[in-house]
Amino acid sequence: MELGFSSNRLAKASVSLSEASQLFGVPIGRKYIQRLAVLRATDKFTQLYGHQALRLHPLKEDRAEQHSITLTGNYRLIIEKVQEDRVRIMDVEDYHGD
Repeated sequence: MELGFSSNRLAKASVSLSEASQLFGVPIGRKYIQRLAVLRATDKFTQLYGHQALRLHPLKEDRAEQHSITLTGNYRLIIEKVQEDRVRIMDVEDYHGD
């Protein structure tokens, strides 16, 4: 699948574990890189629902076009389906906002 990014910082973090770890910290950076690898290796968006570890689910209300993928306990990767074979990485968020 082809990936796009909503910001330069997310694109830069996608290049290597060291870049991702610098931006998010080691545990979240590692999961960010792993999840992007799964997205890149997947042909179609609908196939992502078959990866139970992702815990992919659609968001609601004003974010109805977006989906969430679990990174760690509180952290989620927010993606947006652009086409069946293309997603945009929107953000990494802490659901519980320390």
